[in-house]
Formats: sequence, structure tokens, C-alpha cells
Amino acid sequence: MRIAIVKESSGSEPRVAASADTVKRYIGLGATVFVASGAGVASGIGDGEY
Repeated sequence: MRIAIVKESSGSEPRVAASADTVKRYIGLGATVFVASGAGVASGIGDGEY
């Protein structure tokens, strides 16, 4: 399974589709996860945390 976490296009939306912990769980379940650069910045999650 492939999962993509995209960056929100609206500047007023701080939420992100998945937290770093959720991405780790998906990977642990065998999924391939692609996270767009800067996807979690508005939520305080840097690219390095993913």
C-alpha cells in the first residue's frame, strides 16, 4: 500500500494529514509513505521528524 501525505494548499489550515508517529505506524504495518516537503510545518512538525 502507498500512502501520500500532502502539503495543505490553504495557508489558513494548520492541520496535517498525519503525525510523525502515525507515519511510523504505517511503515511498521508495511506501507510505503511519501510525505511532501513542508507538509507538517504549519502544525509544528518539521520534515526531519517524519
